[in-house]
Amino acid sequence: MPKLDKQAEPTDLSALKAEVQRRWGTIDLLDILKDAAFLTRFTDEFSSVASREVLDKATLHRRLLLCLFALGTNMGIRQMAATGEHGEDEAALRRVRATYITRDNLRAAIACVVNETLAMRDTAWWGEATATASDSKRFGSWESDLMTEFHARYGGYGVMIH
Repeated sequence: MPKLDKQAEPTDLSALKAEVQRRWGTIDLLDILKDAAFLTRFTDEFSSVASREVLDKATLHRRLLLCLFALGTNMGIRQMAATGEHGEDEAALRRVRATYITRDNLRAAIACVVNETLAMRDTAWWGEATATASDSKRFGSWESDLMTEFHARYGGYGVMIH
């Protein structure tokens, strides 16, 4: 497949970027995750697979957000531990990843965020509908990825992006 040439930037995109920068400045992705956790309390959906829990809630909350950020941005636990000024070491983050971040817990957290989003939305803007139709694109991913599922239609593992 030939490499495509870079397309011209849409005329309104630079104005939109400038307005976002003027209104909100630079927004850190980790701050958005932290605010989402504060507003929706989705971190409460992560329960331990171990027989007992010894971490206090504040420490667990911080480590969960760091792990989710590392996994969600594809940064990785090692890089998150090495680059942050958060005081958490790699072993502690890996323990939280192995003990708390499971497929079922992640799905419950996503459902929590979606339900809170639907509850807070302004019907004057979005209307009363609760369903939408969209096409998706399948992207191949490692079988060990938490969001990977087997798709009979495509005959393999991957994630569907809508």
